[in-house]
Amino acid sequence: MPYEGDLSPRPAAETLNIPSFTLKELYERLDSVLNEGIAGIVYSLKGYPNLAVKEIQLDSLDRAGVDVIRLELATLPNSSHPGILKCYQVIEDEGLIYIVMDRHNKTLERLITEHKRKKSPVSIRIILSIVRQVAAALAYLHSVSDAGAGRPAHCDLRPTNVLISADGEHFIIADLGLSRDALRSGSTIASTVTYMAPEILLHNETSPASNIWSLGVILYELVTLKRPDFLEGKGPRDVFTDGWAPDLSDVTDGFIRGILERIFVLEPEGRLTTKELCEVLTTFDVPVSELGAQYTMLKYKCSSLETALNSANARIEFLEEDAKARSNEIASLKMEFARIDVLEDQCKEYLAMIKALEDKIMQLSDRMDVADHQPGLLLLPRLIRAARMNSTETIQTLLKERLGIGQRDEQGMTALMHAAQQGYISSVKLLAEAEKDLQDKNGWTALMHATHNNHPEVVKVLAPHEHGKRNNNNRTALMMAAEKGFVEIASLLVPHKTDSEGDTALSTTANNPYVKTIRVIVGHEYGFGDSHGRTALMIAAQEGNLKMVEVLIEHEKELKDDNGCTALVHAARAGHRNVATFLMAYEKDVIGWTMLMCAAALGDIDMISQYLNERNQRNRQGQTALILAAQNGRDEAVKFLIEYEGSASGWTSLIYFAYLDQVDTVKEKLHEKGCADITGMTALMWAAWQGHKEAVEILLEHEKEMKDRDGNTAFVHALKNKHTDIALLLREHEAPSWTPRMCTSFTEDVTMVREHPSEKSEKNNNSETALAIAIKVDHEDVVNPIDPTDDKDVITLMRTTDRDDPVVVRTLVPLQPE
Repeated sequence: MPYEGDLSPRPAAETLNIPSFTLKELYERLDSVLNEGIAGIVYSLKGYPNLAVKEIQLDSLDRAGVDVIRLELATLPNSSHPGILKCYQVIEDEGLIYIVMDRHNKTLERLITEHKRKKSPVSIRIILSIVRQVAAALAYLHSVSDAGAGRPAHCDLRPTNVLISADGEHFIIADLGLSRDALRSGSTIASTVTYMAPEILLHNETSPASNIWSLGVILYELVTLKRPDFLEGKGPRDVFTDGWAPDLSDVTDGFIRGILERIFVLEPEGRLTTKELCEVLTTFDVPVSELGAQYTMLKYKCSSLETALNSANARIEFLEEDAKARSNEIASLKMEFARIDVLEDQCKEYLAMIKALEDKIMQLSDRMDVADHQPGLLLLPRLIRAARMNSTETIQTLLKERLGIGQRDEQGMTALMHAAQQGYISSVKLLAEAEKDLQDKNGWTALMHATHNNHPEVVKVLAPHEHGKRNNNNRTALMMAAEKGFVEIASLLVPHKTDSEGDTALSTTANNPYVKTIRVIVGHEYGFGDSHGRTALMIAAQEGNLKMVEVLIEHEKELKDDNGCTALVHAARAGHRNVATFLMAYEKDVIGWTMLMCAAALGDIDMISQYLNERNQRNRQGQTALILAAQNGRDEAVKFLIEYEGSASGWTSLIYFAYLDQVDTVKEKLHEKGCADITGMTALMWAAWQGHKEAVEILLEHEKEMKDRDGNTAFVHALKNKHTDIALLLREHEAPSWTPRMCTSFTEDVTMVREHPSEKSEKNNNSETALAIAIKVDHEDVVNPIDPTDDKDVITLMRTTDRDDPVVVRTLVPLQPE
């Protein structure tokens, strides 16, 4: 039976939904070798890209060494710190130990090597982040070791044992629980001696201070990109003698040199502890400049008191000499003594305050260089800086004096926005009334910053003040919450919604995966359409999002967009069979579709074959399944259905072959020219619809200027389907008042629009310019390059406002210069 390490009552693997592997399962999933080092071989796990397995061979160890490793490994799954590699399971089998753990593909040694190759120094920010995180992990290890938890106090710290997360922001200590003495050979000692503390090399003794020495070597290596050579080929006893001091001439940063001088100390008791190192690397909230001012003021007060004391002492001396002759003045002298006692007490108090401030300044002097790395914070206005630091007392003081209210940083952000962004609820409550409703350079309010960063408590405070506002991208806070799937925030914002002008949160997020968020919003925003009249249900159907369709169906079924299309039509056009078949149960009666029509619109031949018994029927627009297949470009479905519905659809052979662009057959069937199907569409119209230029050229002389049931010519069908070349060919015969600029504006061909600048003032028979046509069909990309001012300096916005056309006005407003 294989041995399994005794985990906690609730294993980490179970808590994190990571399975506990049997030995057989583990062998079956062992994959490629990720790393091979002193402590063993690391393999990847098939099917678990975030896990790895370390294999340790015990054959060369005696029983005592094996027992030591077992004891240490048994505690690994109980370790809980972000800076320590998480291990989930320990399995032993016939001289081998396997450890299931998190997988990280990069080490600190690799990071250092990359910088050495590029001859590029590691940034001070990254260095301090590495040392801070490793020191915090060591502090945790030392604390639980002191508490008798049985965890290793010494972890053989080296760059190879420090792993880096995928985002490059987190640094994790590895190879804990692997007995250094049990696994290490003579060759391995030679490769790691650089990182060993003097007490290990001299006396083979370890302590938490030994880890600090190793961390100091890593810090030196990060700063200089080379390892320190303290021994220089000599023995430890010849080097580490009384009076020894490290050569730190290659370390140019004063702050880091100061830390290393306090780490590279021969006596372990004299080194920085992990707790002290963490404190050194933490920036104090109070700026040093403010402490200096307080120190100067108290020093002045102390000087005044010392002067007063000296004067009193002089007077005492005078009174003592005169006491023999003036006994009647003894009473008054006692009163003076009492005053002196009071002054001395006050002086002692002030001296104590000065001493405390001096100690504070001495502590902060070690952190001056750290403050130099954050100059931007010090340059911010005081109210914004206080908000960034969540200093509520400072905020209250500044608000009371009306100082800094409404001031902004380079991004236009106020103190309230910074507090909301960080989620500082106390600061937000203080600033809300004074700075509500303001927007930064991107049009974001404090409410939007709180929403974007998922701070629901802050949103609850700001929603009554700033709800409904839109940023420069026309987005509200509710839309942001919906797009990110923040259910709690969406539920807080929805009750404040008061209008539906423009895009809604529901329509803009109809295709996201956050179904719970949509459930919160749908009861308040259903039924509204976008600029094309499309509802959230239609958008979800068009994108094939069945889960979202199921949520929205009861609220928005049977609605139609500006073109008369329901969500069912959008799903079928996009080819989403599961969504279309689902919607048939709710919307087929509205448009009169049969299952055969749905299958034809989808182009699903198998489904068409199942419902042929429904052939030759028409929907509410008078279309057959064959017509729907043709309109949606389902060529294979058209070929299949022509045999069954060709006659009922009014399709002649000429129409059929023109649709399929079979030019030679079209020439043979010209005797059928002039015939139209049940929708009034001719062979020329279908060729233009499909974009078949050669077929259009053949049929043009025979069927030009004919119109379908809705009054559209082949030219219009070419435009609607954005076949610019065919529209330009047909316009001379069917729409001579349309210029090339008008045609390309309709088909949204921006490049060709720019090629015809001289035509910008020309109008068609409907008195429409190219600009008016682009606005009418909502082609904003075409509207931008067209000059919106006529020869009388009257902008199009003025003319559309006069016509009382709100849709066009909303399109033009953002395009007008101030």
